[in-house]
Amino acid sequence: MSEGIPPSATPSAKSKKNKKKAAKAKADSKADEHPEDAPADHNDTDNEPRDANVDPIQEPESNGAKPHTIDGTLPDRSANTQEPVATGDALSGTDIQSDPASDGTEPKDRFDALVRDRDSLRAEVADMRKSLEEIQSKHTADMEALQQKLDDAESKKEQAETQFQMLLERVNTIKSQLGERLKEDAEELSLARSQIEDLEDENNHLKDELDSKSTQLVELSGASAEKEKELTTLRDRTNLSQQNWLKEKEELLEQESYLQSEFEQAKEAMHNWEILAMEERSIRENLNEKVGDLEEQLSSLREGYERATHERDTQQSTVDGLQRALQEIQLARKQELRELVESSDSQLEDLRRSLREAQKQATDADKGLQNAQEEIERVRPFEKEVKEKNLLIGKLRHEAVTLNDHLTKALRFLKKGKPEDNVDRHIVTNHFLHFLALDRSDPKKFQILQLIAALLGWNDEQREQAGLARPGTSSMPGKLRVPGTSLRTPSTPNLATEFMDNGASSKETLAELWSNFLEQEAEVGNMNPSRRGSHQGPLK
Repeated sequence: MSEGIPPSATPSAKSKKNKKKAAKAKADSKADEHPEDAPADHNDTDNEPRDANVDPIQEPESNGAKPHTIDGTLPDRSANTQEPVATGDALSGTDIQSDPASDGTEPKDRFDALVRDRDSLRAEVADMRKSLEEIQSKHTADMEALQQKLDDAESKKEQAETQFQMLLERVNTIKSQLGERLKEDAEELSLARSQIEDLEDENNHLKDELDSKSTQLVELSGASAEKEKELTTLRDRTNLSQQNWLKEKEELLEQESYLQSEFEQAKEAMHNWEILAMEERSIRENLNEKVGDLEEQLSSLREGYERATHERDTQQSTVDGLQRALQEIQLARKQELRELVESSDSQLEDLRRSLREAQKQATDADKGLQNAQEEIERVRPFEKEVKEKNLLIGKLRHEAVTLNDHLTKALRFLKKGKPEDNVDRHIVTNHFLHFLALDRSDPKKFQILQLIAALLGWNDEQREQAGLARPGTSSMPGKLRVPGTSLRTPSTPNLATEFMDNGASSKETLAELWSNFLEQEAEVGNMNPSRRGSHQGPLK
């Protein structure tokens, strides 16, 4: 409790004590200097030590506490100090009562009475002063001893008061807070009591059930022992079944791997069949497209045939001439190729005979070995030439096939309408691609470029830009120009003369230019006898 006391409590008590002592000393000095004023001064001085001795002890009474000494007993000086106070009160009462009596008719009697009262009071004051001095001498020692205890008590009292105030505030707040809580707790307590009674009933019921359950537990323990025995037997069975299951699992895994391999094989086979089916489907679609194209071509050919019936008489002569010229050219080219093959075969047979003879001579004598080697070296260029001829024959066959297709398309194009107004884009595209694929040294490249210029009807400026005409020169539009010098010469003079005659005697019509070019290409490329019917089929 001493920790909550403020540090200014003890010095304030000491200052009050010092002030009271100083007031008491002043009162005593005034009483000695003015003895005639002894009753009044006696009252004052009598009241002063009484206040000085009593106030510190009675001060807690104002705060609601009873005055007690350190030992817990009331001070003895209260009995001694009551008489001066009573006399002072009597004096003040006589003074108060004499004031209204002074207005009466007997002022002298009252004055004498007052003088006598004053003298008696002075005597009493002197006696009281002596007794007071004795009391003061007795109590000074006690006061000095008790003052320290009083200071401690005051400090503790102040500390207790502060704590009391704090506790009082807390109690008030707690009362205000706990008022409602107590009501609620009372209600809850009543509910809890009712619940306790219910729970006690339930507890009794549960005890009964516990007894029954305990009996059941004993029975179940016996049953559990039997179940454990059954469980051990079941575990043994499960172990056996697990071992059997593992064996079956291994067998199934082996079967699965085998089936997986078969599945992969079947999958690959299915994939191959799907590829074949897709290829067949694509082939079928292409054939369907070709059939559709052929049907369209057939319908267009029928329409063209109907339209061209009235023009057939006029162009039949030119077609017959072209057909005869084409057949003659094909026969001449085939004859030339046959002669070339026969000559190469005869040379090859001669070389083989000479080779056999040289081998025989080499086996007979070592001296003839050098001659045989020279003979072999002489034969090797002929073999290379034969190989080159064979390669040339293959190329010519390929060109003959492409030219045959071009010829059939060109003849169809010529039959459809006027040759001056129609240009087949497919033919021009094929010639342009062929032009790009050829080497610069090939004379066909310049010839194909001339044909494209004739088909598209280029003017002089376009021919100059393409390199067909020199700058500053002019030529007839649509006239096919054949180069004067060719790197590749025909194998027969008849073909050379026909080639040059056709180039010189070409007319301005596109049909005649096209027919001349086809004749030249047919002479060079048509070498396969098996395609004779296919070449002549579209012309009929």
